[in-house]
Amino acid sequence: MRKTILSIVVAMAFCATFLPAQGRSGGGQRGAAQGPRTTMGQGQQQGRQVGSAAGQVIRQQDRDRIRATDQQRDRLRTCDQTADQIRTQAREMARDARAPQFNADQARQQRDQIRQRLETMQQEHAQLMTGLSTEQREALQNRIQNMDQIRERVNTQLQQVDAELAQNNPDAKLVRERARDMEQSMKEWQKQYRKMQSDMGAGA
Repeated sequence: MRKTILSIVVAMAFCATFLPAQGRSGGGQRGAAQGPRTTMGQGQQQGRQVGSAAGQVIRQQDRDRIRATDQQRDRLRTCDQTADQIRTQAREMARDARAPQFNADQARQQRDQIRQRLETMQQEHAQLMTGLSTEQREALQNRIQNMDQIRERVNTQLQQVDAELAQNNPDAKLVRERARDMEQSMKEWQKQYRKMQSDMGAGA
């Protein structure tokens, strides 16, 4: 009986000594496993920050590479302002075509003013495009293509206005719709000029 009791006491003492040591060992292993994960997370975050900074440097380098000359800056500003004037005239033309007594002669005068300013702007635009360097043209290729498409659309819309106003009794509704279309196109064209100004570091 005494031997049995002694055996139980020895077994309990062994468990009390061995199990806590094993728990501490397991916890140490878990702590060691968690350490590298924290370090890797910090490394990834630092990597993203460095990559973002590098991207900003590259964009700034591109902007410096295609920066506008003083002459290009002036032409961009002139085209922007003229586009805004044409847009305003087209809006006024659409508004006047709403009047109960549509005045076809007044609409023709407005059309002539729009054509004159549009021709002036397109001449300035052509000189701007001619003066671009090879690097500028390559970097702004998409912007230039968008402008060419808008220019063709505006010319088509002006021709449609011409055709309607050539009638003895022009349809005020059609004149109004074409003028609205032209206003929207000039808004898009002006937006392209302002984006080009930003691309070339020429301001807004």
